[in-house]
Amino acid sequence: MTYSRNRTTSTPSMDLTSTTIMLATCVFFLIGLTALTGSLPAAIFGAASLGAGMMTTSKMLDL
Repeated sequence: MTYSRNRTTSTPSMDLTSTTIMLATCVFFLIGLTALTGSLPAAIFGAASLGAGMMTTSKMLDL
């Protein structure tokens, strides 16, 4: 029998503040890159890459 206190949680441990800061950074980066390059697809790709990198880093550092 498995006790509930011994189970690992299946939800990520990121708090709302970190998520909001990362989202705001990606949106700011998206707007700036769109203004600089004039290309929305390139800006979306850049912002998605930034978000993926930030998520990977936060998971690696266990934040």
